[in-house]
Amino acid sequence: MSVLKSTVFAVMMVTLVSCGKSEEKSASGQVAAIVDGKEISVLQLNQVMKNMPNVTAENADAVRKQVLERLIDQQIVLNKALEEKTERSAEVVSAIEAAKRDVITRAYLTNLVGARVKPSPQQVKDYFESHPELFSARKIYNLQDISLPAGTHVTDELKTLVEHSKGLQEVAEFLKGQGVKFGASSYSRPAEQMPTDALDVLKSQKDGAVLIIPMDGNPHIVKLVGAVSSPMAYEQAKPLIQTFLVNSGGQKLIKSELARMKEKAKVEYVGAFAGNKPAPKDAAPSDAKPAEKNNSHIEKGVVGLD
Repeated sequence: MSVLKSTVFAVMMVTLVSCGKSEEKSASGQVAAIVDGKEISVLQLNQVMKNMPNVTAENADAVRKQVLERLIDQQIVLNKALEEKTERSAEVVSAIEAAKRDVITRAYLTNLVGARVKPSPQQVKDYFESHPELFSARKIYNLQDISLPAGTHVTDELKTLVEHSKGLQEVAEFLKGQGVKFGASSYSRPAEQMPTDALDVLKSQKDGAVLIIPMDGNPHIVKLVGAVSSPMAYEQAKPLIQTFLVNSGGQKLIKSELARMKEKAKVEYVGAFAGNKPAPKDAAPSDAKPAEKNNSHIEKGVVGLD
């Protein structure tokens, strides 16, 4: 399946850029490799590089070479696929169209957010000053964690045990005796990687505290082994805040724009779907992401484009 996806993506890209291929060559003026007469341009290479995470000045050359080898492998497969007219099969044609729709839709939404969501310097400064737990009073939290299954009812007996406990061993033994399955782990996380609900509780706790905290909708019993002060200066935080404000503002913009466009669009349900009715405007899809308060503060992707 992965080979098919790779081939479909490659064919799709050929389809999308074929009409402007000569202009691309003259614009780039460079070729990185030629595979059986088919060129891989530096422009293609740079496009892949642009979307790769964790590329630094120190590792850029090594990563570029690895990416080029991947593009060469892809081109070899693509050449063979085109030779056998794989792109004409119904499955591939359908996949190309679906991917094309996705690429164009994402591009439109990205351009929309980029053009209309531009946090002002004052908005960035205000966010910094109103969230000291993330920046000026930022801490790195060392935790021991017992995660309970989703939907676990936290009994009064367990609450009392946790309230008077000095560690998690006693709690773990109690849960085993009750036949409750759980996960146990130890980790360190900076404030910005903590769910908001958890951070709101932990930021004021003393070392050694044992308490029940909701994380991602599930109950966790954690012991705060220690919290190390690690403040983040404004200049360091500024790009992170800007990204967060663009993402959160983009989510709201996309939701409102979609509602506006859908209001104007003429949608007809036909065939087996003729009886369908549009979902209520305030209804959230079943696979909707958790509310922001249960997510990390400033480590979210472009919500609505995921």
